[in-house]
Amino acid sequence: MGDINNQMNNIMEDMPLTKWLEAELKNPDGKRLIIRKTTVAYAAAELLQKAITIAPLSANKISLDNFVVRTKKWHYRPSSAADIVGVDMISEKLSLTIIDPSDLGRSSSRDAEEDAGRNLVVSISSCLPRSSDSGFEQIKESTICHLFGILLYQIYSNLDPFLENKLEGNEPTLLDHGGVKTEKGGLRLTYSTLRELGSPPNICMLVQNFAEGNLPSPRNTYFSLKEGSDDLHLLLRQPNKLLFTSNAPEDGHLRLRLQKNKLYGRDHEVSLISDAFSTVCVGESVALFVGGFSGSGKTSLVESVMASVNASGGYVLAQKFDQLSRGGPLLELISAFDRLCVLIQSRTSPQDLQIIVDRLTETFGVDLSLLRRLLPKVDVLVPPSTKFGQQTPGQDGTRMNLQSVCFILQHFIRAVSSKSHPVMIFLDDLQWSNRMTLKVIQHILGASNCLFVGSYRSNEVSPNHAVFRLMKELEASKQCSVQKLILDGVKCEDLNTLVSDTLCLFPRVTRGLSSIIHEKTEGNPFFFLEFLRSLVDRGLLQYSMGLERWEWDEDLIRLEKITNNVLFLLANKMSRMRMEVQMALKVLSSFGNEVNEKIITYLNTTSQFVDILSGVEEAISDGFVSRVGEPLCYVFVHDKVREAAYSLIPDDAKDDFHCMLGEALRSISKGDGLDDNTVITIADQINHNLDALRQSGSSMRLEVASLNHMAALAAMSRSDNDTASAYLSVSLQLLPDDHWQSSYRLSLKLYIATAKVACSSGYMDKSDAALKVIFKEATSLEDKLEAYYLYVNLLHSQERGEEAHMTCQDVLAQLGEKIPEYVTPEESKKIIQETIVIISGLSEEKLLKLKEADENSQTVMRFIGLMGTVSYFSKPELTMENGLCKYSLIGLVGISIVLCNVTALPKECVQLGYKIGALGMAMLQSHFEYSELKSRVNHAYSYVLQHSDPVQNCAERARKGYGFGITSGDTVFAFLNANGEIRYSILAGANLPDLLRETDKYLALIGNHGNTLSRSYMFVYRETISALIDHGENTSLTTTTENGEKEVANDAIYLDRQSDTLSFHKVLQSFWLGYHDRCYHYSEKLLETKDSGKHHRLVTLFYHGLNSFVLLRKGKFTKRCAQVYKIAHSELKEAEELSRWNYRNKVNLLVAEKYSFQGYNKEARNSYGAAIMSARSSKFFHEQGLACELAAFHCQRNGDLEQARKFFDQARTCYKKWGSSVKVESISNEIDQLSFSESAAVEVQIGTA
Repeated sequence: MGDINNQMNNIMEDMPLTKWLEAELKNPDGKRLIIRKTTVAYAAAELLQKAITIAPLSANKISLDNFVVRTKKWHYRPSSAADIVGVDMISEKLSLTIIDPSDLGRSSSRDAEEDAGRNLVVSISSCLPRSSDSGFEQIKESTICHLFGILLYQIYSNLDPFLENKLEGNEPTLLDHGGVKTEKGGLRLTYSTLRELGSPPNICMLVQNFAEGNLPSPRNTYFSLKEGSDDLHLLLRQPNKLLFTSNAPEDGHLRLRLQKNKLYGRDHEVSLISDAFSTVCVGESVALFVGGFSGSGKTSLVESVMASVNASGGYVLAQKFDQLSRGGPLLELISAFDRLCVLIQSRTSPQDLQIIVDRLTETFGVDLSLLRRLLPKVDVLVPPSTKFGQQTPGQDGTRMNLQSVCFILQHFIRAVSSKSHPVMIFLDDLQWSNRMTLKVIQHILGASNCLFVGSYRSNEVSPNHAVFRLMKELEASKQCSVQKLILDGVKCEDLNTLVSDTLCLFPRVTRGLSSIIHEKTEGNPFFFLEFLRSLVDRGLLQYSMGLERWEWDEDLIRLEKITNNVLFLLANKMSRMRMEVQMALKVLSSFGNEVNEKIITYLNTTSQFVDILSGVEEAISDGFVSRVGEPLCYVFVHDKVREAAYSLIPDDAKDDFHCMLGEALRSISKGDGLDDNTVITIADQINHNLDALRQSGSSMRLEVASLNHMAALAAMSRSDNDTASAYLSVSLQLLPDDHWQSSYRLSLKLYIATAKVACSSGYMDKSDAALKVIFKEATSLEDKLEAYYLYVNLLHSQERGEEAHMTCQDVLAQLGEKIPEYVTPEESKKIIQETIVIISGLSEEKLLKLKEADENSQTVMRFIGLMGTVSYFSKPELTMENGLCKYSLIGLVGISIVLCNVTALPKECVQLGYKIGALGMAMLQSHFEYSELKSRVNHAYSYVLQHSDPVQNCAERARKGYGFGITSGDTVFAFLNANGEIRYSILAGANLPDLLRETDKYLALIGNHGNTLSRSYMFVYRETISALIDHGENTSLTTTTENGEKEVANDAIYLDRQSDTLSFHKVLQSFWLGYHDRCYHYSEKLLETKDSGKHHRLVTLFYHGLNSFVLLRKGKFTKRCAQVYKIAHSELKEAEELSRWNYRNKVNLLVAEKYSFQGYNKEARNSYGAAIMSARSSKFFHEQGLACELAAFHCQRNGDLEQARKFFDQARTCYKKWGSSVKVESISNEIDQLSFSESAAVEVQIGTA
C-alpha cells in the first residue's frame, strides 16, 4: 500500500530550464540547491559535447531556452538532486538520462545528502541522424566555452548577464568572434557577484574560467567542454572537498589541510601487501621487505593496510627501530611482542581468547613462567598462579640466550597466530636493527603462520647488512614466501591529486604547481609535502581572503633557489619558532623517535625544563609531533622531523645535552620505583658522556654505576645479553680502584651479572674470569654461593664433569654436608635399602604436611642436585628432617631413576621407583615453580617412564624437554633431551627419513654450541638410522672399515663412556641388516656389561632372543641360544606387567618363534597373529613388519607359499611406512624368490603329468 501511495505522490514533470530555475527560487535550501544546479550544468555540458558530433553549434543552441529538465516531484519531502532524472536539448533533439544515480535518491537521511558524492552515469539518445551541413559554420571551441560560461552564470545566479544594458534602454553591441556576436567590453560575469549570491568559490572560478574563454591568454581558462564537464562531474563526486569546505585560517593560523590516512600513488604496492596478508590467512607465512629512500612513504604504505588487517581479525605488531636508542633492537622487539599480549586481550572475543589461552597453556605448560619472564604482559592472557615455594625465574641459574628468545617467541606466535586471526609483524627502519633481532624473525617465520613486513632505507644499508642476509637465508630455506618492494618517487599526477585535495582546488588548476614541486623533490612524498609547507611559510603560497582560495605565482616559485635538502627546510622552520618550542623539540629528539609521556612529565618539574610541556603542546599543534599509544608517548611524525629537531643541538654540545637530560631525570626520579624502560632511558642519556662521568666525584660515579646495573638487569630480564653487557661494562668502568673495599655489595652484583651475561652469550672464558674474581674477593661463603652454582653449571656445559663434582663436594663440605667420594657395592646396597624404607610410605598428603625447607637446606639440595642421583641417595633424610622444596622433589625423581634402571633390583623396586617418580613430578607440577630446572627433570623422568609409558610418549617428553632447555638457556640438558628424543623415536619405529632430518637439525645446533658429548651420541643414533634406511649407502656420514662395518667418527675420549650405547646400536644394526653372528657378539657383549641400563638390556634381549632361533636353525651356539630365549622371555614377561604397550608384542613374537622352532604350527600361527595385532595396536610399524616377515618365513618353511606371500606383502607395507629401503628391498627379493619357487613347482607338476 505504501508503494502505491509513493507512486501516486511521484509525478514525472518536464520543465524548460528557465521555468525550472524560477521554481528552484522557491527552494532556497543551500547546499542541496547547489548540487541540483551542478547536476543540471553537468548534464548540459554532456549534451553540448554530443551535439557537436551531430551538427555545428550555433549560439542560440547554448542558451537556457534550448534545455528542458525532467524531474520527479515528491509532495511529502523537499526536492533532491536525485529527483533530476534527465535533461533534454530541444534543438538537436537530444535526451540525457541519469541511469545510475547514487543511493541518495533512496536515502532516508536527506540532510546529509550534500555530504556524499555522486558518480553520475548518463545515457544520451538522439532522434536525428548525424548532419554534416546545417547551414551554420561551426563556432570555435573557445567561443563555445565562453557561451557555456554565460549559461552557467545564468544557472547559478538566476540573473540575466545583459540586464544592465537592457535597463539603460540600449541594445548590446555585439562584436564578431568567429561568427558569434558577443557583448562589447565583456560581460559582467564577475567572481564576486556569484560569491555574493552564495555560490561556492570553486563554482565561481569555474564559471569565470568558462566565460573568459574568448579572452587572449587568460589564466586557467577552459578551452574545451570536455575539460569543464570533467570538473563539473568532480564537483558532484567530491562535494565536501570542492564545494563545501572552507580553507579559511582558524585561530589566525594558516595551515595546509592535509588528508590524513590517504596514500597517493601506491595502489599497486598496497595491493601486494593485501595479497600477502590473504596468503597468510590460508595458512602460509610471508616475508615482505620494503626498501626506499627516507620519505618515500614506506611506513605510510604499510600503515595503510593495517586497518584492513585489524578489520579482518588480524593482530598488528608494529615496532620502529631508532638510531639513538641504546636499549638495543632486540629489547625493542621483545617489548613489541609484550604489547601484542595486551592487543590480543583487548581485541579478541571471549571464545577466541579462550582458544589462545588453551594453546599457550598446552604449548608452555608449567613453563609459562619463562614466557612471563620474557613477556610480562602475558599475564593479561594467562593470569599467574601462586605456587608453594615459588621463586623468581633465573634464581637457579637460568641463563636465557638468543636461542631461548627465538624458541619462546616462535612458540608464542605459533600459539596466538592462526588463519582466522593472523599476526602481522611490521618492523620499521630495519637499517637500525641487528643480526640477533633478525635471527629471531627468521625463527618465527620458520614455524609460524604470520606476515612479516620489514622496511629499510635502501640508501643507508650496505650489501652485507643483516637485512640482506635474512632475505637470502629465507629464500634459501624456502620456509616462507619472500617478496621485495622498492619504493621510487611518486608520479606527478598522483602528487597533483594530493595538492588538489590539500588546496581544495581542481586538479586542472594545481597541475602547474605540482609539476614544479615534483621536479624539485623528485617525487619523494615527504619532501614534497615539506616543500609545499615551506611555500606557505615563505608566502609563495597564500590564501586569498577575497577569493577564499589559495593562490600562487608559478613563475616566482620556479625561479626560487630552494635547497633540495628536506632537513634544511624543516630545521629552518624550527629555528624561527619560540625558544620554548625549540627546547621541547631538542629534548624530544634526544630520546629518539618516541618518548614516554612520563619522562617529559618528570622533566617539567625540574628548573632546567620547567616550560617543556607547553613547548611540546605547540610542537604537536604545529604538526611536528603527535601523542599516541597507551601508555601515552610523544612520537615524531617522521624520521626527518626528528633529525631536523636534533640538528638544532650543535654537534659539539650533543653529549653534554644528553648528559644534562639524564642527570635531571636521575635527580628528580630517585625513590620512585622506576620501571625497566625508564631506567634504560635515563641510563642511555647519562652514558652519552662517559668521559665527563669519569672525572666526576666518586658518589656520582657510584650512583651512575648502580643505575647501569639496574639497566643491565632490565636487559637481562628480556634476554638481550649484548645490551646488558654494554651497561655492565659502563658500570665497571665507573667503579673506583678500591671498589671491593668501598663498594663491596655493588661490586659483587656487577661481577655476578657479568658472569651470567657472558655465559649466556657463550663467552665462557669471560664468565670464568668474572667468577674467579668473586671467589677471590668475596668475604663469605654465602656471598660466593650463587657464583659457585653458576660455575658448576659452566663446568658442566664445558663437559668438565669431574671438576664440577669436586666443586660441589667442596661447597657442600663448607655447608656442613659430607658426600662420600666413593661408595662400595655393599655400601650402595645398604643406602638403597635405607632409602627404600624412608620413601616407601610417601604420599602427596604426607609431603604437603612437611614444612617448607629453609634457605640453607634448599641451597644444600641445589648443590646435591648438581652432583647427581648418587648424592640424593646418600642424603635421602634431608627432606624428612629439614622440610620440603623443589630440590627434594627432584631428588625423588633421581632416586626413582636408580630404582627403575639398576638391573640387579627386583621388579618391586621398579614399581616403587615408578610410584615415587610420579609422586615427585606431580608435586612439582602442582605446587612448585621449577621452569629453570624443567629440562633436567624432564630428561631424568624419561628414564622412569620408559619402563611404563608408551615409548612414543617418552620421545615426546624428551622433545618438550629440549624445548624447555633451549627456553631456559640450559643447552646441556636441552641436547641430552634431543638425544633422548631420537633414541626413543628409533625404538618406537618412527619414520626413518623424517628422523634423519630431525637428527641432522639437532647435529647442526649441537655443533654450533660445541657440545661434544651430545654430538657423539647423536652421531651413533644417526648411523643406526642411516643403516636402517639404505645400509648407509647414500645417507651415512661415516667410513667403512676393512671388515665392512661402519665406523662412527667420534672423539676417542667418549668411546669408553659410550661403550654400552655403541654395543646396543650395533645390536640394532646387525639384527635388522641380517648379520646374525655379529648380532650375537654385540648382544653378549652388552649383556656382560654390569652398568648397562635395564631398558637397553630388555630391548637387546628381545633382538638377541629372536636372533638365537636363526642361529639354532644353523646349528650355532646351540646351548647358549637356548638359554637366551629363557632369559629374554622371563625378563620381557616381567617388563610386560608394567607396560603392555611396549612389551606385549615382543613377548608374543618370541613365543611365536619358539613354537615355530619346536614345530607347533597352530600355536605358532596364533602367536604370530597376536604379535602382529599387538604391534599394530602400539603403532610399532617396524616390529609389526618384523612379525609379518617372521610369520611369512614360518609359512614358507611349512609349505604354505600363498600365505607366506600375503605376510611378505604386509611386511613390505609396514617397512615402507617405516621408511626402510633396505628392508623393503629385502622383502621384495623374498617375494621374487617365492614366485620363482612357485613357478618351479608348477613346472615339476607339469613334467610329472
